[in-house]
Amino acid sequence: MAVFCKTEALRRNLQALPEVVALGGIEVEDNIIKYISLETRTIGGVTVHQLDIADAPGLFEFYTEGLSEKPRRLFAPYPLFHTPPRSADELAARITNWKSENDWTALTLVKDKQTIGFALLKRFSTEQVTSAIVVRNEFLKKKVGYLLQSMIVEQARLLNLKRFHVKIVSDNLASVRLHEKCGFRQTKIFPPPIYEEILEYLSDSDKKSGNEPVGRHIVELVIDLDHTT
Repeated sequence: MAVFCKTEALRRNLQALPEVVALGGIEVEDNIIKYISLETRTIGGVTVHQLDIADAPGLFEFYTEGLSEKPRRLFAPYPLFHTPPRSADELAARITNWKSENDWTALTLVKDKQTIGFALLKRFSTEQVTSAIVVRNEFLKKKVGYLLQSMIVEQARLLNLKRFHVKIVSDNLASVRLHEKCGFRQTKIFPPPIYEEILEYLSDSDKKSGNEPVGRHIVELVIDLDHTT
């Protein structure tokens, strides 16, 4: 499909989202979303752009000040946040290193110059394509997560991917339901990991107590992409 046709398909699919009132500019380069401006029903005008090194200060503030403890520990994608960055400069260095790789894309959602959401699609040159999203605390329950995940699905279509998956801790029901709303289906439920394997998902109090969570499984969800739209 030609670039123009893909961009028009992206525009058409985004305009069909119930939360989108109007679309402004769209920029796609080498099948990667670079920029989108849009008006939404719940939060008004926002822009989305491809992650850049200059985003490090805003993204660091988003991660450290805009997220509470639970979303920070549940959102830990390598290499940006697998261990919490200690400064904007450290995060900038991680972004710089990541830019040397060519199998990822990350979108920053901005409103009034403040980062309010972040989404990524990575390992898309392998069979283990996966995505992740996170939303600023005060914008939860405003359909932002649905908007971000829908954009990641559209990004996967631009890349001609046939499917990709996510793995979610079972007690994160909001995320499971969000992905199902976006077309994902549950394919596997992994047994509770041993304590060492689930450390990144635990709160500080859990870690200090040494108590292993009971019944906390990992749910795998997969989406099969329709390329006829």
